[in-house]
Amino acid sequence: MSKSIDIKFWGVRGSTPCANSENMHYGGNTTCVQVSVSGLDELLIFDCGTGFRNLGNELIRSDDHHRGRVFITHPHWDHLQGFPFFKPFYDKASWFRIYMPPQGEIGCAEILNGHMSNTFFPVSMDMLEADLDCETFQPGEKLFESYTIEYMWATHTVPTAVYKIRAGDKSIIFCPDNELMQDDGLNTVKFQKAFRAFIHEADLLIHDGQFSRESYKSRIGWGHSAWEDVLELAVQENVERLILTHHDPDNDDEKLATIEEMMMEKAGSEFTELSLAKEGQTISLPLNKAIKVDTH
Repeated sequence: MSKSIDIKFWGVRGSTPCANSENMHYGGNTTCVQVSVSGLDELLIFDCGTGFRNLGNELIRSDDHHRGRVFITHPHWDHLQGFPFFKPFYDKASWFRIYMPPQGEIGCAEILNGHMSNTFFPVSMDMLEADLDCETFQPGEKLFESYTIEYMWATHTVPTAVYKIRAGDKSIIFCPDNELMQDDGLNTVKFQKAFRAFIHEADLLIHDGQFSRESYKSRIGWGHSAWEDVLELAVQENVERLILTHHDPDNDDEKLATIEEMMMEKAGSEFTELSLAKEGQTISLPLNKAIKVDTH
């Protein structure tokens, strides 16, 4: 049987969920991506927006046991809104490990305990019945069975990770919140140099494309990118597949379809796959080489 890495989008919207009829083609749930590696007995999940709830419901309906690692880019609401509604967390047979980069002096467990404090939600972290553990993911590389995870810092309004997943001969970059072009002189130049090296020749780049260049002019410093800038940079760095995500909640299906058409006209021939992310969309990357490392 051929081996692959399979990526599924459960939430693709930025800022706030928007369950409007005019948003159903691309989807209205906020960020959540599932990564499955052939032969690996656990899911990798990136961010816990409202799409995380639907993923949990799907897992509950399946006959499989529920085991996985959850990597949160940062604790803004649209990346945590689904966390309390993930049904496998209420199942004693489930096993999950949760990772988040430090927010100054505040770590993963403290943030999630605050998010699920009685002020905001009636269920606290200690009421979840699954085998859960929270880890503050310090910068650097973590080695797991058959894959590695590392991150660099995004340009965003709070400390935010750009995750890189390596398995076999494939690399995937997950970067839903990142401002490429903020005009702050040498800091932007330094960041772009590091970011280019980080994404160079990636097999798949999932990146923030919330704005256009025109709409970005009045949103400089908000922590998000214009899709045209991402497209040009990905071409220059020989990225094989590019999926733009974190769609603006005010961009309906018609607007997003127009953007997707413009993307294809500008650079469709430059990529093996190029699109705006859609809820339910899956991407399969064939694995031509396997790696085995000890869990750390």
